[in-house]
Amino acid sequence: MQRRTILAGLPGILGAGTLGRPALAQLGFPERPLRLVVGFAPGGPTDLVARVAARTMSAALGQTVVVENRPGASGGVAAGLVARAPADGYTLLVNVVADVVNPVIEPATREPLLKSLAPVALVGTAPNVLVLHPSLGANGVAEVVEIAKRRPGTVSYASAGVGTVSHLSGVLLSAVSGAEMIHVPYNGTAAAQTDLLTGRISMMFDNLDNGLSNARAGKLKAVAVTGQSRWFAAPEVPTMADAGFPGSEMLSVFGVMAPVGTPTPIVERLAAGLVEGSRTEATRQSLHQISIEPASMGPAEYGGYIAAETARWEALAAQGRLGEAAGRRPQ
Repeated sequence: MQRRTILAGLPGILGAGTLGRPALAQLGFPERPLRLVVGFAPGGPTDLVARVAARTMSAALGQTVVVENRPGASGGVAAGLVARAPADGYTLLVNVVADVVNPVIEPATREPLLKSLAPVALVGTAPNVLVLHPSLGANGVAEVVEIAKRRPGTVSYASAGVGTVSHLSGVLLSAVSGAEMIHVPYNGTAAAQTDLLTGRISMMFDNLDNGLSNARAGKLKAVAVTGQSRWFAAPEVPTMADAGFPGSEMLSVFGVMAPVGTPTPIVERLAAGLVEGSRTEATRQSLHQISIEPASMGPAEYGGYIAAETARWEALAAQGRLGEAAGRRPQ
C-alpha cells in the first residue's frame, strides 16, 4: 500500500462496519470515565490534541474522558501502560509516529505496535515546520545543507524524542541531502523549543503552532513545511519539495488505540464516537487552532496506515538511514 494512497483517504469516514445506534445503546459501554493516556508532557501538540479528543469523546459517549500524561521513552512509557491495561476500552492511548517507529529502532526491547495495541481511529494530521535560529546564518533549506556539509558536526537539530516526527524529519533530510546533522533528543517538545530559542540548538522541525508563532515574532526563521502541500495558514512557507528536497515529506499523526483484545464492538463504539465528534464544527475549529487538520479513519483503515508506515521505516532502517538514533545533548 503506497503512502500517498493511504493519505488520500484521510478525510474519509468510518465505513459500513460501524455499529448502528440501536446496537450502540445495547452495549452498556461506557459505564464509567475513560482514561486517554499521552506519552508526552502537558502543553505539547500530542497533549493538546488529546484534550480536544477527550472533549469530543466525552460529548459523543456521555462519559468523562480524563487525559493522563505519562511522558518518557519517547512515548514508550505510555504505550506500555496502555498495552498492559485491561482490554475493556476504558484505558486508551493517543499514539503518534514515535509509537510506530521506536519498535523499528529498538526491536530487541519494543514490540511492534500492532502486536500490543489495536487501532481505534485517526484523529488528525499535520506537517511540521523547519525553523532555524538566526545564529545559524541560513535563510533556507539549501543553505542549511551547505553549512552542514561545509562544517560537519556543527549543525544540530532538536527533537521531542527518538522516533518523533521532529527526529524523523531530520533523518529524512540527512538521507536525501547527504548532509551530516546532529540529532539532539529531548523529553518533549517544550524543552526542545527552549534550547532552540536560546540558540543552543541550530534548528528544529517544530509543530506548526509554535514554529510559525516564533518565526512571525522574529525569534526564528521558518524555511519549509514537511507536508506535500503548503499549509493553508502559512502559504508563504515552501514545502521541502519546493525547497529542493523532495522525498523528505513527513506528517505528524495523532490516533487513538486500545489494548489488543479489546472487544470489536467496544472498539467500534469508540471509533464511532471519535468520528461523530470529528464532524462537528467545534472540533474542526479546535484542531485548526492548534494547527492540526481533522482526519477520520476507522480501525481497519488506520491499521493499514500503521502497517504501511512500519514497513516504510523498516526499509530505511535496513539501509542504515536511521543512524545513531539516540543523538546527543549540547554542551
